[in-house]
This record gives sequence, structure tokens and C-alpha cells, in this order.
Amino acid sequence: MEQRLRVRVIDPQSGNETYIFPNPGEYLLDAMIRLGIPIYGECGGRGTCGKCAVKVTEGDLNISLSDKNFFPADKLSQGYRLACRAYPERDCTVILAKEASNAYKAVTENFNDYKDLKDINLISDIKENGYGIAIDLGTTTLVIALIDIKKGSILKKYSAANPQRVYGADVISRIKASDEGKGQALKALVCNGLFHGIETVVKAGQITIKDAEKIVISRNTTMIHLLMGYPCEGLGAFPFTPYKKGFIYTSSDELFDISEKVPVIILPAISVFVGGDITAGLLACGFDTAKKPCLFIDLGTNGEMALGNKDRILVTSASAGPAFEGGNISCGVGSIPGAICHVDISDNRLCYETIDLKLPPIGLCGTGIIELTSQLLKEGIIDKTGLLTDEYFDRGYSIDGISFTQEDIRNVQLAKAAIRAGIEILLRNYGISCEELERVYVAGGFGYNLDINKAADIGLIPRAALGKSVAAGNTALAGAVLASIDPKAKSRLEQIISASEEIHLSDDREFNDLFIEHISF
Repeated sequence: MEQRLRVRVIDPQSGNETYIFPNPGEYLLDAMIRLGIPIYGECGGRGTCGKCAVKVTEGDLNISLSDKNFFPADKLSQGYRLACRAYPERDCTVILAKEASNAYKAVTENFNDYKDLKDINLISDIKENGYGIAIDLGTTTLVIALIDIKKGSILKKYSAANPQRVYGADVISRIKASDEGKGQALKALVCNGLFHGIETVVKAGQITIKDAEKIVISRNTTMIHLLMGYPCEGLGAFPFTPYKKGFIYTSSDELFDISEKVPVIILPAISVFVGGDITAGLLACGFDTAKKPCLFIDLGTNGEMALGNKDRILVTSASAGPAFEGGNISCGVGSIPGAICHVDISDNRLCYETIDLKLPPIGLCGTGIIELTSQLLKEGIIDKTGLLTDEYFDRGYSIDGISFTQEDIRNVQLAKAAIRAGIEILLRNYGISCEELERVYVAGGFGYNLDINKAADIGLIPRAALGKSVAAGNTALAGAVLASIDPKAKSRLEQIISASEEIHLSDDREFNDLFIEHISF
């Protein structure tokens, strides 16, 4: 009988050891994903992010070209390899990188996302008693809230990394994975993650799943396709057609293979590129009742924006990439324990905060990336073109051994230029100036509040918007909560969608010029 190749995988954080048996020609990363081993695959297995690094301690793995491009010679000699590029040819033992283990933990912060938004407790015509479950199914994170429907209050909350991130940090990587036959694996990952979160909140609330009246889910179009197991071919190529539009109704027994039949309502998208998370956010910010124009900016793994009021809303999506959630940044991580979330540099003195102050820094989350960039600019460590000074050019700027590199800065510039150019296009098409906006909502799943002033310092938002801007937090979850408790939510969402018109930036002749203009700080 032929003996199968065996790889022992050790997680240094948990101490767990798992034996995997890769198929012939199968990448080590794919084999680990198949066995459910937590490992980062942010770039979708292209060998560019370096976050699936493993260290060979017994046996050997051949050195790939991507390994040589990513690791210095001393790391290669110590056994460091990229799991996404490694073909095991003999038995070996590998240790997961520390970052990979931490990447699947997420902070459950105090819920304060309704600050400066419509007070959900003012809804007076709620007639339902019982519990509801609201879900923000994010590209990066899953956030689940147990709700008292009658009181309009959140009883328990759970958050975790979206386990689909093993197939890439962005939706394009996951669409590609689905098109390559991994759609059912992607569905299983997210359904298992959601079910674990639901079980956690109902247990903490001392109820059972069958006690919930409904489950409401908001998320972008790709995440909904992957959750439902829909084919994704129409999402990645012109004319960009979703498999199904509008509200989607299903039940818990169909999604999670359980006996309990709780109704599941998936909120509708405006388009392929402007999903149900944005309609939920516009609901939470009261766009369906606003008389004066407001601006909504969602800084997630893409950059969706909306400008308007109850009568007319322009929406668009900018290809900003996942930089503002730690993606495509060499030292980037999600909003997890140990992530640097606030940075200040004054008189050459560096001060920073991490999420969970007891832990040493492990990387930069979205707010940390924005704040560090603004402080390096203020101190002259980078110039207006984004170039690091000679002292830091080769190795980057270091915070306790965590290097923020020249390439990282370029990725921030590309992301912020796309967002800012998109804002300018919306303003021009709407025919108003920034000064005429009543309110600017900056939303996104950062986990910790964004410093709006530092966002303006790097040119992410116009300075004219500062006095009317608010870091609105997780409006996708806020909208899902509202949709769970407000009997008028369906008609309100339909009004938002009917008032919305999409602007395609790729078709706008001015976008490229504005993008280039705003790359500089």
C-alpha cells in the first residue's frame, strides 16, 4: 500500500498539532484550508502578502521564486516559506507564523455605533415581542448581535474574522476561488462561522435559536452570493450581473443544516458594487428622511460612497482595495488584540496604543495605518509625494520591530486617492460643493474610532468636511438592527434603492485625472 505524504502543522499560540496529507501537486496552503487550519491567505494565494508564512523545523520544503522575493537569505536558511507557494514533496513539520494565529481573533468592543445616528429607541410603533438576530456579514469580519425587538436594545454581541479570508482579503480573490470550484468550501466556511457566532450570542442571552423571531443579514453582493452558494461568474465580468436581486428570504435550517426554522432576511443591494451593507448604512443614517444632502463613505475592504437625500441619491464604488482594514499592507492586521490603533509623533517622540493595551504590538489596523501615515507626513518623514526619507527608505519606519514600508505607503496612497476622487466625482455629478453638505458619515468596521482630522491630513476626506464629519462606526450592523425592529424598514429600504442612481467611475473621464491628483498628500 502506497504511503501518503504527511505534514505536521504546529500552531504556536494554541499548541495544537495537526497532521495533514496533501494531495499530489497540492499547495500546502490549500491543504491546510481543506483541514480547517487557521492561516492567513490575504492575497488569495498569489505569493505576494507573505502572511501565510510557515517555518520548517523538520524535513524540508523547496524554496520557490516567491520565497526568494519575500524572505531575506537568513530567513530562508532558517526554514521560512510561503505556504501558498510550497509543494511538499516529503514528510516535514512546519510552525505557523504568529500573525496567522492571531488573525482569527477579533475584538468585541462596547457597542457605541449609534452615536450621532437616528436613535432606534425612538421608533414608537414596534408591536413585536421577542428576540432578533442582526448580522453584518463583512468581507473581513462577522458581527452578530442579539436584539430585544420590543425594546430596540442589543443584549449581546459577537465579532470574529470572516473565515473566508483564507481565500483572500478582497472580494476579487474570493470570486476567483468560487469560479475555480471552491464555492461550496467558501459557503461552508462562512456558514460555520456564522452559526458559531449565533450559538454564542443566544447562549450568552440564555435563550435558544428557536426563540429568535428573525435573522437579518446585511452585506455586500459578493458575500451574499458566497453565503447562498450562488454562482459568482456574473460578479467578476461585464456586464456585472448578480445571480439574484432584491430581498432574499430563506431560513436557518436551509443555511445551517439545523432543525430550527427561523426566518432569514437578507437586505437588498443597490447594485453589484454597492451592496446591502450600504443600503443598511443609508438606512441607519436616515437618508430616506434627510432633506439636505449628506455624504456617506464606507471604508471597508472596498470604498463605497453615497451622496444625497430622500429624493435623490448618487452611489459609487471605488477600487480602493483592503488597505484600510489592514489588507495589502505588509504589517497590516484586522482590529484584533495587539493591533496598533492610534499613533502620535511629537518632537521625535513616538506614542502609540494597541487594542488591548496589555499586549505587545503585532501590526497596524486601519486606524493605525491612517494615523501613522498622517504623523509621518507631519514630521517630514515622508514628503507630499509619499517618499520616505533616506534614513527609512530601505527598511521602512519601525514601531517596536514592526516596519511600515515604502510599498505600504504607496498602497495607502492608491487607496485614499481612489476614495477621494470618488467623493469629488459624486459632488460634481450632484452639482454641489462640500460646504453644502449637511453631514458626512465615515463608516467602516475599524472597531475603534477613526480620527477624522488625521484622515483629512492625508487627504482621505476634504478639509471642508471636517466640521460636519462623524466616525459613524459599523453602520452595516446598525442598519441590520433597524431592519430587525422597525416595521417600516422594508419600505424605507425600497425608497432608498428607488432614489439611488449608480455612477460608474470607470466610465467617468474625470476620475483618472482626479485619482492622479489625489495620490500625493
